[in-house]
Amino acid sequence: MAAAEKISISLGAEDLAWARRQAKAGAKSLSAVLAEAVRRQRQAEARARLLADLGTDDITERERDAVRNEWRSPLAKRAIRPRAAKKK
Repeated sequence: MAAAEKISISLGAEDLAWARRQAKAGAKSLSAVLAEAVRRQRQAEARARLLADLGTDDITERERDAVRNEWRSPLAKRAIRPRAAKKK
C-alpha cells in the first residue's frame, strides 16, 4: 500500500453525516471510510472498462451475482486435504 498523504477535502453536509455514521458503525476512522469509498469507485470504473472491452455496457445485479457465485463455487467445492507423509 502506498504511503498515505494528508489532504483537506470539502463534503456536503449530508455526505459528511453519512461518512461519519459509517465510520462510527464500523468502528473505523473517517479517513478509512473515505479511502474505501474511493477504492470502490476505482473498482467500479475498472469493471466498466472491462465490460466495455468485452463488448457490453452493463450487466444486471442478478448477472453480476451469478458470475461471482460461479467464481467462488470451484473454491468452495474443493476440499482441503492434508498432505500425505512422504515415504522414506
